[in-house]
Amino acid sequence: MNSAEQKEFLKATAWLRPLTRWAAAFSLKSEGFLPSAIRNLPLKLVKSMLARQYKSAGSGCKSC
Repeated sequence: MNSAEQKEFLKATAWLRPLTRWAAAFSLKSEGFLPSAIRNLPLKLVKSMLARQYKSAGSGCKSC
């Protein structure tokens, strides 16, 4: 991925940054009383959204 593609990816995923921060904070703060499967679910959802966005950004297909 070149510099222009990286900038485009960052711009396309800017809406996801607050959700990522919240998911990380939720995971860290709930460490003592929630099982890891539930605690890490928000992070896994963010990861899948980023992977989908990265795949569509790298494929060259703008409608994907």
